[in-house]
Amino acid sequence: MLDGEADSAPLLGHKDHGPQKSVRRYLTERVDVHYAPLNLLVCCFLVGLIDAASYNTWSVFMSMQTGNTIFLALSTANLPAGSDSFKWARSGVSILSMMIGSLIAGRVYAAVGLTRRSTLIASFLLQALCIAIAAMLVQTDAVPETDATDKIVLIAIPFLAAQAGAQVATAKSLGFSELPTTVLTSTYNDLASDIHLLAWDNPKRNRRVASVVLMMLGAIAGSWVDKGTGTFTTVLWMGVAVKIILAFSWLLFPAESG
Repeated sequence: MLDGEADSAPLLGHKDHGPQKSVRRYLTERVDVHYAPLNLLVCCFLVGLIDAASYNTWSVFMSMQTGNTIFLALSTANLPAGSDSFKWARSGVSILSMMIGSLIAGRVYAAVGLTRRSTLIASFLLQALCIAIAAMLVQTDAVPETDATDKIVLIAIPFLAAQAGAQVATAKSLGFSELPTTVLTSTYNDLASDIHLLAWDNPKRNRRVASVVLMMLGAIAGSWVDKGTGTFTTVLWMGVAVKIILAFSWLLFPAESG
């Protein structure tokens, strides 16, 4: 072997991991969260989409737990008159599942660092998986779509509510308290009480208004899709697709400077 070839030959057992290291470094770097509200606003649309269809299908919300809390309270007096007696269970399971989803996501984020690109991608992919599991359960008739009083419905609700809890934990952990992505009561109040409501430069107001509009549009879309197709699964698979797109969109976010 020529001297030049010997010098350029890799050592025994040594491999160039340059590209792999670059990918690993890219996935583990922290993203600049300046543009994160864009993804969170899409989540607002998704909440409206799924909750409108889930309420129409099973008379329970997967994200907006204020409504479920009222349903739970009303059920103690068998109200509203004529409503099914199993509504309390669906509402209670949804509330508990969302809390568990938030609990787990919050602890994981605190341990590994939320703003890491890989963490955000994994989180949204897991949320998509939860929706996909619920969609498959309904599509295969393992969970009935037309009978909300069937106890087997309680199998699908935890997947949808838990991913919503993880979504809320993501928004809170990213530092955008004005975008909880699942409730509008506090958003309406914050808008009304904002002394700078009419100021030209008011990013938080802009995000709050956008969240209201997008959740409303999502609910309208969910209502019409559910009505047009006659099935909850279409809405759920739409949710899966959106979550997957959001997951991989974190690859496009610039890295945190400094």
